[in-house]
Amino acid sequence: MPAVLEKPKTSWVKPTRKLTPEEIEQLIENYDYDPSVYDDDDDSTELDPVYDIYGNPTESTIRALYEGRNGIGEETTLDELLAWVDSL
Repeated sequence: MPAVLEKPKTSWVKPTRKLTPEEIEQLIENYDYDPSVYDDDDDSTELDPVYDIYGNPTESTIRALYEGRNGIGEETTLDELLAWVDSL
């Protein structure tokens, strides 16, 4: 994982038009991932939007895709997820 964190990154810029699939791939590959910025213990039930008004993935979606592709984060079983939903 150190190689992932050492890759050159680009800052997030909110798109002002529909991006091409290649541009979206570039956003995911070069996402400026900083785990100290995000609160993983946020138990709010409000969900971030998945796509913006142009149909592009939002920053939180890009972050989730980046994490998934680079093995960052914790895996959650369906039972754990359902237990969390029941606790709300």
